Amino acid sequence: MDRIVWQPVFGHKYDFSVNLDNLFAKEMIDARVPSERQIRMNQLANEELKRLGENWLNPFHFYENSCFVSQFYIGKNGVWLATDILIQNKELEKPIDYHSHNVDSSKDLYVLLKLFDTWVKYADALKNF
Repeated sequence: MDRIVWQPVFGHKYDFSVNLDNLFAKEMIDARVPSERQIRMNQLANEELKRLGENWLNPFHFYENSCFVSQFYIGKNGVWLATDILIQNKELEKPIDYHSHNVDSSKDLYVLLKLFDTWVKYADALKNF
C-alpha cells in the first residue's frame, strides 16, 4: 500500500483520535462479507487482546454486513474508539474521524491503536477470505 491509511492524533492526556483514509473507508463499507468473517476477525482481535493482557470478547463492531469497523471496544467501563459519521453517505470526501472515550491510561491507548492496526492489516484478508 503506497498511501497512509490511518494516522493517530494525540490530544490532552490519553485522549486521542484517528483519521482514516476516506478511500479505504469507502472500500470497507462497500465490501459485503458473511457474519462468519466478522466473527473470525473478532476471534483474531481476542487473541491479540489476550497477548496484551486484556480479556474482552468481540472488540470490533462492524457496520452491518460490511468490512467497516465503526467501533473498537475494550470494556473497562466504556473504553472505546468510535466514529459517528453517517455511513450511509458514501460520498466520503474527507478522512473519517474516530474519537476515543474513557481512555485513562497509556495501555488503553496502546490497545485501541493495536486493534485499529490489526483491522487495517487484515482488511484485505477479511474482504477476500
